[in-house]
Amino acid sequence: MQPGGVGEPSDFLTATLFDDAIYQREVLSLPECKNEDELDQEILEEARQLGITVTQDLAPDLHDISTALSTFTVSSERRSSMSVRSHESHSTGFTSDPSRNSKDQCADNHPASPSFPPPRSSISIENRGFSVDVPRPTMRHAQSSSTTSKAGSARSLLLVSERPGLKRRRGSSLLSMFRREPQQCSSCSARLRHSHHVNPFTPRLPCGHSLTKYAIRIHVQDALERDALPSCCGRPLPKPVLEMALTEAELDSLSKALPLLDETENGNPTKSSEHNAIEVTRQVESPFSVSPDESGPPSPFEKTPEECARLDKAMEDDLFRTLRAQQTEQLKKIVSFEARQRQALLLFYEQSKSNLSSALAHSKVERINKHTQHLEQLEEAQVAAEHDLRRAQVQENQNMATALKYMEAYCNGPNSSGHTVSEEDRKKLKRQHTVQDSLPRKHDSAINVLRSKQEKDVKVQMHKQHTELVQMDLDFEKELGQLDAKFHRDSSKLDVLAEVRRRKAIARWDLRMEIWRRQFEKQHETCFDGSIPHPDWPATPMEGPAGDATALAPYFQLDYNSRAAT
Repeated sequence: MQPGGVGEPSDFLTATLFDDAIYQREVLSLPECKNEDELDQEILEEARQLGITVTQDLAPDLHDISTALSTFTVSSERRSSMSVRSHESHSTGFTSDPSRNSKDQCADNHPASPSFPPPRSSISIENRGFSVDVPRPTMRHAQSSSTTSKAGSARSLLLVSERPGLKRRRGSSLLSMFRREPQQCSSCSARLRHSHHVNPFTPRLPCGHSLTKYAIRIHVQDALERDALPSCCGRPLPKPVLEMALTEAELDSLSKALPLLDETENGNPTKSSEHNAIEVTRQVESPFSVSPDESGPPSPFEKTPEECARLDKAMEDDLFRTLRAQQTEQLKKIVSFEARQRQALLLFYEQSKSNLSSALAHSKVERINKHTQHLEQLEEAQVAAEHDLRRAQVQENQNMATALKYMEAYCNGPNSSGHTVSEEDRKKLKRQHTVQDSLPRKHDSAINVLRSKQEKDVKVQMHKQHTELVQMDLDFEKELGQLDAKFHRDSSKLDVLAEVRRRKAIARWDLRMEIWRRQFEKQHETCFDGSIPHPDWPATPMEGPAGDATALAPYFQLDYNSRAAT
């Protein structure tokens, strides 16, 4: 059967759901003679012609996408505990933080950047009467991610502007679009990499972050080391936030150690406290940050109104609007295609379960009918055997009566005077009468033995039937468990494939936007350095049965046939 062809439910293979050709035709609208890699090469070539430095291709390495799904792993050789979303915070592709391989290159380009001191296992401020002991987790997580990032760093995409003054600025603004959360401050990204997943019920700070209790204590620890207020993104942490992680005694000691802390109780820090907090943020910058002289324009947090105006004006360009409309439309197609894939996978396994249940019911009916026939055969055999036995008994009675008749005539008949009747002859006649009297009991016993044997055979047959039906139920549960496990594996595989395709699509559109930016700057002889806003992924639609236009239509036909059958 060809992929996507029409056939019986048993002919369908889930491999059709993972066929790249279907995705390329229905989502990317590529002709059959062209694939996604060729599309990436065209965009890369166009970027290189405009002077945009691009490394290798846009495809993220599958080994760099670690999942937290226990039912599916991309490769058994690379075992990382990171989830797909946590990997985005330090991936080798479009991210605002450089990857571990690119850090070395960045450090060579900027040797004057400050280095971040290694963290201590715990900090104790005894002279202030306040101590914050925070255990440092072992960095197996970071080591694992470093191993997995080596393969992907050579394949990642890094955009570098021709102007030396915009090297770091251009990459940072463009790559920051990959962030699903607000852009992290340097202390968050450098010290709290392990706190990427935040409890949704934790309060959100003015800067947009949500810190866990562990992260809050680390911020307090850093603040005590530098005699400054605990802050995030240059804004002091409000006192209610500190109360979540610190005890009352620790808060009192912290207030004595940092007098300006009381000013942040209501979330309204003074100018001096803001200044001190900003200084703290500048002091704890990552070792890969770039000084103002090297980076050229200021950071996104310090964008001037003129830069914002230039960016807004640039986004009114007709070509940009066209690209953005195409991007939004493709994102909708991707989300819709993913929804159809998941629905088709669910329908396939639901139909498989239904087929399995139907096969079990059919097998049970056949087996019960077979056992019923066997029992009927036993009953017929019993009736025939009993009939033959009774006929033999009747014949035996007749033979016994005939023998007695002749023996009595010999011993007691009118012609007995012609011969001598001995005492032995009379004993034989008496014994023959005794045998004749015992014949009914003998015959009844034979009938009972025959019936007992037949009853035993019926019990054996019924036990065999019950055992076979129980075994069929056990086999069904086993097959059902295997089917569920395969469904979870395929579902997890589909999630990873969707994540890979999304990342490739985002990287492809980021490069297209960079190409548009370069063309716009050359055409208008201007420069804007603000990060281009990234459109949000649309919500997953509630897909109904797909039409015949999609290659996944046969899967939806399963649901239609199932409803028609019921």
